Amino acid sequence: MRGLLVGVSLALSFVATNLCAQPAPAPSGPEKIYAELAGLSPTERTKRLEDGARREGKLTIIHAMARTEANNQAEAFRKRYPFVDVELTNLGSQDAVERILAEETAGRHLTDVSVAALPDFQDLLKNDLLARYPTPATKTVLPQYSNFVDPQNRWVPWFWSEHGLSYNTNLVSPEKAPKDWFDLCDPYFKGSVSFDPAEIRFLSGLYAMLGEQKTESLLKCLGANQPIIQRGHLQRMELMIAGDHMAQGDNYLYAGLAIKKKNPAAPYAIVFSAAVLGYGGATIINRNTPHPYTAALFADWCIGEENQNWVASLLRGPVAIPHPFLPPEVKIVAFGDAPKDVMDRLLGYWRTYVEKK
Repeated sequence: MRGLLVGVSLALSFVATNLCAQPAPAPSGPEKIYAELAGLSPTERTKRLEDGARREGKLTIIHAMARTEANNQAEAFRKRYPFVDVELTNLGSQDAVERILAEETAGRHLTDVSVAALPDFQDLLKNDLLARYPTPATKTVLPQYSNFVDPQNRWVPWFWSEHGLSYNTNLVSPEKAPKDWFDLCDPYFKGSVSFDPAEIRFLSGLYAMLGEQKTESLLKCLGANQPIIQRGHLQRMELMIAGDHMAQGDNYLYAGLAIKKKNPAAPYAIVFSAAVLGYGGATIINRNTPHPYTAALFADWCIGEENQNWVASLLRGPVAIPHPFLPPEVKIVAFGDAPKDVMDRLLGYWRTYVEKK
């Protein structure tokens, strides 16, 4: 557990640096409500939230999870709070953030909350569009994820996504199984390791894990080993397990486990000795939300036991209960997007070494 805590706390300083604190603007109407709620006892606070949500009766969500998952979560919230009419729009994380920014720039306060990835919040932070919502619910976040919590209370974290190393156990002998990211440079894996085309998020994770110089070294040796470049994380996972190639970096570990859950004979293994790259996800509240009580109720529910168990059932990463498959000794490197000048260089290394053909 100590290794996990050290890995997370060191790497999450990178998130804090990139999502840096901004001077607080004058509180909006919803933020004044949230400040008042923060001074209440837990029982009175819960009652005030639910009474307010009953009066409002509506919640507008822009959700970045896959459509089925977003719909299932919205339906679970409706079931828990049947007095709330939930209006759901399903978009990618970056698109969800851009939608809120466009609405607020036009002076149209339409969206209450969004579910999105932490690295995508920068534009909303720069424009002071996230409500400061102090909530005791974040006290349930486990110590190894505590730095996902924003000191200014501008989001409520409740899940995280992992990228790591995995391989086909029919194609890779036990003595040749990779134990570290640099093991993918072994000539044994030549022409048989797959990656998506250049991804800012993956490169940011490597940078958080290794620093710029070692990231360049890794990309150089990976490129010399003639990797397979093919778009589509889930498709690549299916191809690897089907025997198309030996191993992968840059993929969702849960995707292979989901396949193995359906077919226990699937030849899939995770490299637990290698660092796992992770980025957080959260509920953000529009500081001009038209339904402040319902927005707050949803944010608290997302980090509560019911929703955290649902996250684990999807083989995703909850933050308030133990991870469903990662052992506690795994090193997790959590990250946000690298600075633009660094990212420009990282993309240059990728194009030079990895996608040179």
